[in-house]
Amino acid sequence: MKAKILAALVALASLAAPSAAQTITFTANIEPATLATFCMEETHIVSSNGSMLRSLVLDLDKYVGKPWEFTATLAGVECPIWYVTEAKPAKGTLVFCGNPVPGCPIRMRVGPTDVIGQWLLWYSATPGFLAIDPVLGTAMLGGNIRFLATGNTFGTTATYDANLPTAPGLVGLTIYAQGARRDTGKIGPFTLTNPVSFKILGPSPPCIVPDC
Repeated sequence: MKAKILAALVALASLAAPSAAQTITFTANIEPATLATFCMEETHIVSSNGSMLRSLVLDLDKYVGKPWEFTATLAGVECPIWYVTEAKPAKGTLVFCGNPVPGCPIRMRVGPTDVIGQWLLWYSATPGFLAIDPVLGTAMLGGNIRFLATGNTFGTTATYDANLPTAPGLVGLTIYAQGARRDTGKIGPFTLTNPVSFKILGPSPPCIVPDC
């Protein structure tokens, strides 16, 4: 059942495309928009998928470097650009560590890990950007979403550990992952984490012990 939760929510949200007045929330890492585009409006992008951002009320440079929960409205003159109106600490976070080489160990950790809660984790071979609702947030995975695992967010239990398969055909593939978490019990609803991505490297880099 859990394997179908996010895919079902994405399918439901896709029935209605965002309107110009829609306000959404999303949790993500952002970075400055350094590559010139014909839009000429964006100042920042979502790191995992390149969705374009700007703000008339916030200095977005202050939010580069770690995930935040953003509130934004779809605007833009020439392009679909999300105008950010608010930023606050993320309710759920996801980090990746390890060396993504076939046969090597990797780890993904859902947080915050000092609060007892439940987490879920999915992955896809493509990124996405699909607003679901203001509470759950925005799905950042594309088609063919696969469920990975679930567990409790407390201390070292909030981790997903795995060894990458040794199949040579995986080299060069980029994997995108996103989680969701909530406090234990009926205290609060699920909220989606920031996405993470990693490219599976060739056979030469050594394995390293995941340390996140």
